[in-house]
Amino acid sequence: MKNKKEVGKALGKVPSGLFVITVKHGDKEDAVLASWVNQCSFSPPTVSIVLAKDRPARLQLEASDVFILNVLGTGPNGLLKHFFKPQAGETVFEGLKTKKGFHDIRILTDAVSYLECKVLQQSPVGDHVVYVGEVVVGHVLKGGDPYTHIRGSGFNY
Repeated sequence: MKNKKEVGKALGKVPSGLFVITVKHGDKEDAVLASWVNQCSFSPPTVSIVLAKDRPARLQLEASDVFILNVLGTGPNGLLKHFFKPQAGETVFEGLKTKKGFHDIRILTDAVSYLECKVLQQSPVGDHVVYVGEVVVGHVLKGGDPYTHIRGSGFNY
């Protein structure tokens, strides 16, 4: 690739939101902060999410083929801080308000909204995996504006 530094700056200007993907398979549950999320179809309503191949939550998602997309907001509810830098020894949902969605997957009740999704397809792309999920249920929770951000470089989070 020519001009990698400039490509990184240009990729970094692609805006994205911040979301928490929650998953559960058997008695194991997890959550992961994600920024590469988009709606990709009206009928049926679908979203695409992208997770790094080394994320443990990805294996639970693939085992269950379901996930919940929690939309983070701009308000000061602590969700971004909680998932950006987890505390040592803390369980992933410790101290958070949650309720159970379909397949007993946790919904973060302080999120702006959430979508319960069933995986329709997945595809590895480089060091990540793209999942397309059909939205089967969705609700607005706290409402408000979703969190958006611009990265300094398109080559790291």
